[in-house]
Amino acid sequence: MADIAFHGDPAIKAQALERLRRHITGGSFVYFPAWENGKANVIGAVVEADDTPLYAERLGYPVSLADTLPMFVNGFRPQAEAERFAVAWLERTPVGADLTRIVSQLMLELLSNDKLAALTAQHLNVEQARQAVMALHSRAIAGDAPDRKIWKATRMAAVHATDTLDEKSLDRRAGQVVEAAAWPGTMRTVLRDTLSALGTLELYLALNDIGWTEEEESRVFHLREKAETDGYKSDFTGLDRVLAILDADHPDLGRRFRLRLDRVEEASERYRKMGWQTIEMMERASLTAEPALAQ
Repeated sequence: MADIAFHGDPAIKAQALERLRRHITGGSFVYFPAWENGKANVIGAVVEADDTPLYAERLGYPVSLADTLPMFVNGFRPQAEAERFAVAWLERTPVGADLTRIVSQLMLELLSNDKLAALTAQHLNVEQARQAVMALHSRAIAGDAPDRKIWKATRMAAVHATDTLDEKSLDRRAGQVVEAAAWPGTMRTVLRDTLSALGTLELYLALNDIGWTEEEESRVFHLREKAETDGYKSDFTGLDRVLAILDADHPDLGRRFRLRLDRVEEASERYRKMGWQTIEMMERASLTAEPALAQ
């Protein structure tokens, strides 16, 4: 059966929004866990359980979209922005929208990324795999869903192409994006895995641009660990404590670390941008009705 938003029933949408807003106004909406001690994330608030497939089934969203929704929400800070997005997700999804093709449409967006394409273009087999995966998602959008054997053969070709690349290279990470995308849109984790792989690639590209090294990353980690053991700068917590330590004892590294934080924030924009883009796609989806409601 196609994924029809709210199964064409406005009452299902209204109930979902009421439950979500109740948690937001009551202060029990959280990033995670999904459902624990009266607190709930974007999934748990609606279905009152840690059950993503139930969320998808009850509201008529593709399971891959439901599985990726917490990742979208977690990209927003402060929490008020996360709550605004969570409400918009339900509020702007039209009742009866046919969401069947949304995941494959998003996969094409991810695979068309300019930075990704620039890297895959340097290796013929990897670029051919990217094009082949895009072709399969295009077929799915057109209503000609490829069978599992075709998906598997294409996925194995992507894996073999990626395995030829240096394990620590950016090219290898680009190949891993293609691998993650080589599944049908009906597979629960395909969107989340591909979005995560592309986000990781973009982060490494951003850190590479400023020359941030693994050695620097390790230094910051060990300084933080030592401070926690020694109780140093204990009047600070979290990231503020790390920055206080670096500013006091390693100012040059502190300046570099702030550049790193800026690049991490820029990379996280990928998740927020894709979240809003998904809502816009759902708003444009064609409207239909569930057979049971249309009679």
